Amino acid sequence: MKPHRLLALAIACLILAPIAPCQDDSAKAAPEPVYHVGGVVKAPRPIYAPDPEYPERARKEHPKGVIVLQLVIGADGLPRSIKVKRPLSPELDEAATDALKKWKFAPATKDDQPVAVMINVEMTVGP
Repeated sequence: MKPHRLLALAIACLILAPIAPCQDDSAKAAPEPVYHVGGVVKAPRPIYAPDPEYPERARKEHPKGVIVLQLVIGADGLPRSIKVKRPLSPELDEAATDALKKWKFAPATKDDQPVAVMINVEMTVGP
């Protein structure tokens, strides 16, 4: 191979080598499947569930009620993809969501293996 072609090839390898891993889609992990509780899929259990800290003003405006949140509990037991399904007020909904982000779960299982599941959680405001 001629020296100028060898030099061009070496430069191309140096420039393109750092880019190649970024373009390789085979190394990306596939998203984990999300199941629903029932049948062979056993429900997750909360192991750390701090209560929401509702703002006083918002509690006075809405002294009673239930906020329903939908979320995915990953196979690692951590909550993600939290959505408010039945709101009460923006401030109370935000406080409930913030608290739920801190929760930890013993994950759901399918055939004794941890799996991700979608569940609803109800947060009660008031007595």
